[in-house]
Amino acid sequence: MIELKVLKRDPEDSNEYLRSQGLVPAVMYGAHYDSTPVSVDDIEFRKVYREAGTSHVITTTGDITGEMCLIQDMHAHVVSGELLHVDFKVINKGEKTEVTVPVVLVGEAPAKKNGLGIIHQGIEELVVETLPSNIPESIEVDISGLTNLGDGIKVSDITLAKDVTLIDADEDMTIVSIVAPRAEEPEAESTSDTTMEPELVGQKGKAEEVSTDSE
Repeated sequence: MIELKVLKRDPEDSNEYLRSQGLVPAVMYGAHYDSTPVSVDDIEFRKVYREAGTSHVITTTGDITGEMCLIQDMHAHVVSGELLHVDFKVINKGEKTEVTVPVVLVGEAPAKKNGLGIIHQGIEELVVETLPSNIPESIEVDISGLTNLGDGIKVSDITLAKDVTLIDADEDMTIVSIVAPRAEEPEAESTSDTTMEPELVGQKGKAEEVSTDSE
């Protein structure tokens, strides 16, 4: 069980004040759960996110105990990586819910091994609907059958567990394929000493330039 301590927060408290206390403003909501402003410890949340991602159920502790949640959305500063806000979707044990699950390639493609082409993954995550207890950690796609240039695997080719259903997925879309390698382009000479700042690793949702108050 993955647990995360959540604290109720006063909507009047500014986001800047919360962040000065090492807290990230957040909100919990669900189909049968009223929107509730909360906050979570920045460091603790990052640890939980690395373990849970968006497809593992989190159980709340602290001011609100025993609620099952998924990390629905998160916003971070595009330059500093500072967490600005997190959305938690409250789910019910006996009700199906929609969740975004990562697509993981397994096996070795003979076409790549034999130098016929490179692997191009066109879809990195899919939305499924299932009970909380059946949420898959990932959707594995076996690429060991990709033997020639142009071979691919479509959404319609994958097999899911009995009680897991794909949502809004075009069955003709290609998940992974073997494509010809691109010709290497000459490196352009640098005309500036300025380097780009990295974005937050694992960031989900639209990055924000400035913090905004939100419940």
